[in-house]
Amino acid sequence: MGYFIESFTELHADGAWMDMGMYIGAGSSMPGWYTVIASVMLVAILVKGNNDEQDHYK
Repeated sequence: MGYFIESFTELHADGAWMDMGMYIGAGSSMPGWYTVIASVMLVAILVKGNNDEQDHYK
């Protein structure tokens, strides 16, 4: 576990940051898809919560 370098300046100096992903799918299109999926889930949860709240006051 941990980083394979001594300092964060080494990360940017030699491009080592390209080999160290902080999330699944680094370097591919997957982070974009994860963002789309999370956004759709967020909107769905907000709509459901808003509808439940409005029903509560009817």
